Amino acid sequence: MKNIKAYLNILKLRLNIAQKREAIGNYPIAAYIEPTLFCNLRCPACPTGLQLNLRPAVTIDEELFRSIIDEIGDYLFYLSMYNWGEPLLHKRTPEMVEYAKRKEIDVSFSTNLSLKLTDDYIERLVRSGLDALIVSLDGVTQETYQKYRRRGNFALVRENMMRVKKMKTELGLETPRIIWQFLVFRHNEHEIEKAKLEYKDCGADDIYITGAQMPFAPYNEGFEPSTIPQYNIYHPDHRYQQAGNRQIKNGQACSWLYGYYLMNPNGQVSPCCVVAAEKDDFGKYSTRGDFFKVWNSPRFRQARALFTRGSRQSAGKGQLPEQGQTTVQLEGMGTEVTQSLSDDELICHQCPIPFRQNEMDDYILKITNNVVHSLWRERSIRKKTGYLLAYLLMGIPNWRGLARRSINKLNTGLKTSFGRQPGNKIAQEG
Repeated sequence: MKNIKAYLNILKLRLNIAQKREAIGNYPIAAYIEPTLFCNLRCPACPTGLQLNLRPAVTIDEELFRSIIDEIGDYLFYLSMYNWGEPLLHKRTPEMVEYAKRKEIDVSFSTNLSLKLTDDYIERLVRSGLDALIVSLDGVTQETYQKYRRRGNFALVRENMMRVKKMKTELGLETPRIIWQFLVFRHNEHEIEKAKLEYKDCGADDIYITGAQMPFAPYNEGFEPSTIPQYNIYHPDHRYQQAGNRQIKNGQACSWLYGYYLMNPNGQVSPCCVVAAEKDDFGKYSTRGDFFKVWNSPRFRQARALFTRGSRQSAGKGQLPEQGQTTVQLEGMGTEVTQSLSDDELICHQCPIPFRQNEMDDYILKITNNVVHSLWRERSIRKKTGYLLAYLLMGIPNWRGLARRSINKLNTGLKTSFGRQPGNKIAQEG
């Protein structure tokens, strides 16, 4: 259980979002802090893979990582150690994970795992306490896999998953949970069912199947969205499109500006996970004590002001659909948005991910759910009191959402008990 002040911070966060404050005193509850800004693959939807040089190819200094964890770690519940780079290319990634885990943070990262890793590195990674290892593997054959994961070695990825699984067994550890992430395009959708049948044999504990974002021009030749609606994020009925339209209509402030902290390896701080170019960042963290200086920088305050009642028209620029348009347009990882901005605009003026603006609700709901379950399971009166206090400090929960999550979890358990595999299981995010 986190320190009580972490749950009080959630209440502050909820109040600041509700009141759409520009300058805020709450800490983030989730963060993206990645070890590297380069990759060994050349995926055509990724600015790093395409080598567009929108950010410098650097690694994070371990002291910088420790500094930001020391400052905000007591309030973080989730840490994603990836975004634009390959985290396993940093020699000290396991040690940084271990440092973050001292703060009772749920840590995960996504990797292509198409790397030659030593036994020592894998052991350090498994011992680090990493909660989830998300492996990007978009197919069940080398031919299909390499169409998007260019330079990737399908056999090597499977071998590494098995090596991680074997190390977990040898050390008697249950983590990291290995998640096979399958991004669906038209060219690989025929392999979905086979992936569902084979993921455990490949060393994975779970599989997450989701629609892929298409590469942007001129790198999109040969790529098409899936013909299966649930895996086509551009389809009007897809949950991303529906969520984006709801977000635009309800006028809620973007939760990324209040509850997430995204720091690149060189200390540059982005407003959200799809800011491809460094020129669109909102500040730079350098040393312990710099957090609120960046968190309430002029650009962060300007972005939060877009959602106040007096500035709502400005906030909708580039974000609200045109007359007759029924879907939210998804851009290529923020790159097309960046290229179309004028000098006086923030990337928030043309938000590329309106469907993810209110994700903080799900994070808070998950935390509330965990506290409630711990409250009922705990036998110690002292610890029960702590969980009850944490629950009360977070404010009134979304009971409908909590009930829905519990029912879904129960249904999934029943299906599994009767020998049926859940169709699409998600580990996190991101």
